[in-house]
Amino acid sequence: MRKQTLLVCALIASAQMTWGVVVPVLPLHLDRFGVAATLLGTIVTAFGVGRVLANLPAGLALRWLPARTYLRVVLVALAAVTALTGLAHTAGALIGLRLVAGVLGGAAVTIGFAVLVAGAPAERRGAVMATATVVQMSGAAAGSVLGGAVVGLVGTSGTFVVAALPVLACLVWDLISPAEHYWAAPAPPSSPGAPKLTLRGFGHVPLLVALCGVSFATFFARFAGEQGLVPVMAYDTGGLTPFTLGLATAAGTVAGLATMPLIGRWIDRGARARLLIPAGITTAVALVALPLLHTPFGYAAAIVAYSVGTGVVGVLPGVITGDAYPAQAAGAIVGLTRTAGDLGAAAGPVTVFAVASGAGNLVACAVLGGLVVLAVAGLLATVPAPARTEKQLTTEGATR
Repeated sequence: MRKQTLLVCALIASAQMTWGVVVPVLPLHLDRFGVAATLLGTIVTAFGVGRVLANLPAGLALRWLPARTYLRVVLVALAAVTALTGLAHTAGALIGLRLVAGVLGGAAVTIGFAVLVAGAPAERRGAVMATATVVQMSGAAAGSVLGGAVVGLVGTSGTFVVAALPVLACLVWDLISPAEHYWAAPAPPSSPGAPKLTLRGFGHVPLLVALCGVSFATFFARFAGEQGLVPVMAYDTGGLTPFTLGLATAAGTVAGLATMPLIGRWIDRGARARLLIPAGITTAVALVALPLLHTPFGYAAAIVAYSVGTGVVGVLPGVITGDAYPAQAAGAIVGLTRTAGDLGAAAGPVTVFAVASGAGNLVACAVLGGLVVLAVAGLLATVPAPARTEKQLTTEGATR
């Protein structure tokens, strides 16, 4: 099961690496072909729009399509489109290809997470989601490093081909040693007697709204804060340089990765609110503290605290989805929550920089922290108590 879990997580991470690898390359590619650098924002936005368009339809399609074949087709198409992007030398072609890549990339991640949520054994959901977080964070970091390392060797066009190789490698891994347990769940409901699921049929509609709220808030904070306002403040008032900011961010990533195995074990023992409450508070306090800190060490410590807090908050929604909803609903739930997250990513930077410009950085950070707290509170108010698994009941009986 651990090997199969790692494989599905690697398939998700390889899809995300396709855009991580090209992030440092796109500006160079535009320069090489004489495309105006001002179009970079439009090209990046096209990718984000593609993700928003794909998430929900991709999740819903799991109701009819076999998961393994569906994901393999999407990943092969993503690898092909990514590689072909290196041949594009007009603005229209680049925008179109990145839009398609966004659709395929968003679909791949949604399908992969839905498969994990639906197939994770109840007694190991925490460990499975923690593993997914570790592999995702590692893949994202590896993607940027890989892109920066190979562009000088193979050129910008060749780097797009390199970006597709991890996807193909993971597909070969699944061909040799498939994740059979996960591919069997959820089974397509085209079989006789399969229930027809609607939004009301999912049950726990307030919980669904709360899950979407957490996804929106965490993506909003990540893109507006972590990738926007936080670096600006680091240079203006935090006393950091690009090098020391990179070290602080890396330290936060390492701290988050180090806590994941422990978090996974706590979740599998039934912890939900006991983790959500301190994680939400830690995230909010770290965000609000950032504009008040004027030493490199203090600012870096707040970044580390923020990284750990958001990592914990990010793990729990997948676990709670598996607790509360049937496996057949996983695709639609994951599609909805990821759509909410991508909308938060789109709205966050514009909103927060407007607030910072009008009311200052402290107010902008308070907005970010307050949004996270509200989202976590909404989830706490609606999350059901996890059902005891047979393994947990046996262990408790033996203890008594």
